[in-house]
Amino acid sequence: MDPVRSSLGGGVAGTGVLTILLLVGDVLLGGYDFFLFATVENLCAVGPPLCLAGGTTATLLTYLVYVVLFAIAWPLFFAGFTWGLPGESGVTHGLVFALVLWTGYATTVVYQIELADLTLVDGFPLLLGTLLAYLGYGLVLGGVYDRLAEHRTFTTAG
Repeated sequence: MDPVRSSLGGGVAGTGVLTILLLVGDVLLGGYDFFLFATVENLCAVGPPLCLAGGTTATLLTYLVYVVLFAIAWPLFFAGFTWGLPGESGVTHGLVFALVLWTGYATTVVYQIELADLTLVDGFPLLLGTLLAYLGYGLVLGGVYDRLAEHRTFTTAG
């Protein structure tokens, strides 16, 4: 299968795993606004005035952006740069890619923690839970990509 289809297949599978892990984390760490949707919830601030906070339009836009980002955009980006990531397997590439994505997410969380006058200790369960969820996403993304692709993701000299 070509790299585009392989990455999209990995993205769909990875998004499913990410969603499940985030939901499990949300249940285990009740009281946290754990789900990624909290970070993209403000779409309606730039969109139409029909979006009331917590309304149906805002919820649908949030889910749409989540699916497009994690099932389509990030996997295509992954397919374009997997050859440059360290490691010799799709799984390793996926884990490194997920760590890079999580670093961007964690930066926004730390910034929001600072704005809310909280400490990093308060946000540690959120950061740890999302790290594990992202690593699960990367593991599945890279593994499925490698499994579906008819080529190796990394070519060695030997």
